[in-house]
Amino acid sequence: TNGGIVRLPPGNFEIREPLILNTGETRITGAGSATHILNLNTNGQSALMIHPKEKAKKKNARIWRVQIDDLRISGNTNSGDAIFANGINEIFIHGVSIDRHGGHGIHLTDCTENPRVADSMITYNAFAGLNIVNCHDIVVNGNQFEENQDALRCADSFNLCMNGNNIDDHLRHGVVIENTYGSVLAGNMIEECNGTAIILDRDCYGITLSANVIAHHLEGGIDLRGEQLQSRPVVL
Repeated sequence: TNGGIVRLPPGNFEIREPLILNTGETRITGAGSATHILNLNTNGQSALMIHPKEKAKKKNARIWRVQIDDLRISGNTNSGDAIFANGINEIFIHGVSIDRHGGHGIHLTDCTENPRVADSMITYNAFAGLNIVNCHDIVVNGNQFEENQDALRCADSFNLCMNGNNIDDHLRHGVVIENTYGSVLAGNMIEECNGTAIILDRDCYGITLSANVIAHHLEGGIDLRGEQLQSRPVVL
């Protein structure tokens, strides 16, 4: 109950049901991509689920400070998310390779204190590479996103800081932000999506888009949607 560290050695680890973590102050670490979790389930379940034990009964339940790093998680077209985290404060996902899941690559919901995703490879997932719902003070830095449905979706959140990511060849959009306040997208490379590079929709305000490279998108570069955008973003 006091947390700890789980070290996974090199090797292939085949799973057919989710791995579940519900203890805070915990780190799961591998030996880089040589530590390979293969999500073989075919009924839409996630590979790794992180949540408080009482989350289903107590909406505001939280655990703190979970770190996942230095491993690879692969799925299949019928599996769910690679990592699903619900109610985790100060979650830190670093140096993780995630590919080929039937859901999202990483799905963060109700992580209201400082979620951070950095230096990871998130590729070939059927939904968003990174899906964020009701999270606050978010850092997404230095990741590679390629050929997911969308690279990143952020909804009903506050203070997204997204910098220095490479986003390429997505099947739909690059970055989609909805009903989110006080955010910055700067210094990202966004190229060759089948949809739009950046979409702001549904009451976004206080958002700055700056120094991004936006190239070769079939539906356009920046799309400002929604009749109730309270103030137009600053685009530099």
